[in-house]
Amino acid sequence: MRPIRHDSSIVEFQRKRSGDSAAFLVPFLTSGMILLDAGCGPGTITAALAGVVAKAVGVDIEPNAIVAANRLAAAEGLTNLAFVEADITALPFENESFDAVFFHAVLYHQSHAVLARALAEARRLLKPGGLIATRDADIGGNVLHPDIDGVRLALDLWQRWYEHGDPDALRFGRRQGSILRAHGFTPVWAGASYVNHSADAASRTEAVTDARRSLLGLGPQLVAKGLATDDEIQAALTGWDAWGRDPDAVYFRCRCECVARKD
Repeated sequence: MRPIRHDSSIVEFQRKRSGDSAAFLVPFLTSGMILLDAGCGPGTITAALAGVVAKAVGVDIEPNAIVAANRLAAAEGLTNLAFVEADITALPFENESFDAVFFHAVLYHQSHAVLARALAEARRLLKPGGLIATRDADIGGNVLHPDIDGVRLALDLWQRWYEHGDPDALRFGRRQGSILRAHGFTPVWAGASYVNHSADAASRTEAVTDARRSLLGLGPQLVAKGLATDDEIQAALTGWDAWGRDPDAVYFRCRCECVARKD
């Protein structure tokens, strides 16, 4: 499985949104559950879920992500939280050892073969009746105004960073229920939510600051990998600056959500 890269600005954004990212799952959880966060990244969402269940375990294939996650757990003094470096297609846990498995912004990055193996592992690890929850992007649901070319380019550059090989991946969110059903789970709930980057002037300013930080950080790496040009990076920065100057600008990022059960 190809690891998902974690730029520092991406980590900081995840930290800000960790509670919102798992809010849809919380009503399905109970205090006695053991939960696995598969592809946990820097662990911010895992830490939020640890406050709801008996134990939360995060796994990620990238060593730096696990280092950051362990640092977070130590800083917050969470004793029911653990992180393990592992591949989501070959997890080091016993059969039927979890009550819930959560995939956040992980599955749409994967090839069909890796997706199948990851979901097979989730099924193996879940107890009978256990829950699988997924939350992933769907670019078709994004709301942007004004529709500035430079901002659209910035969104495309971020997709290039993740190197999507399948164009359908960008509309993965709406297909989560059918995908889970095809892999032997029974969907019990579906929904969607938005990450709001434009609630007020302060949030728009923060969105532009975050976008600029990410583009300036990722830009040289995108150029070095042949995924972008310097002119494209500059056009994306200019686009975000123009968007931020519009007092009526909006940007809502769509995230589709699904909860299914292992029968």
